[in-house]
Amino acid sequence: MDGLYEIQMGGQAVGKARVTRQGLYYHFDCRCRLSGQVICRLVAQSGDKTENLGIPVPCGKEFVLQKLVAAGKLGNGCLEIRVVPKGVALDSSFIPLKPEEPFAYIARLKNACLQRKNGQLGILLREETKEIF
Repeated sequence: MDGLYEIQMGGQAVGKARVTRQGLYYHFDCRCRLSGQVICRLVAQSGDKTENLGIPVPCGKEFVLQKLVAAGKLGNGCLEIRVVPKGVALDSSFIPLKPEEPFAYIARLKNACLQRKNGQLGILLREETKEIF
């Protein structure tokens, strides 16, 4: 998992995160370009686990976040780091798409995105929440 990863926002790279193993932890050094108009946080997803990294703070012309995360909190698999607007829940539901079955979640597509998980194409439904992180 050690390496340099792109930080994604809406399918576009907005920064880089250097991840290094330090004993039982991973150190995240994240630097990205954000407008600053909306408070956002960074989340890391690996396998079926998602970890809230926190809210990056302005530092010059970029936003910076450094965090230690216990290795056990991240799953096995490809690591993805993305920007999420504050107020969007980390929990989401993956609904596999099956051409032979009707899709019962059309009204909830506003907070959804297309995703492939374990080789299966589906819709990732995200619920908005009022939680403060």
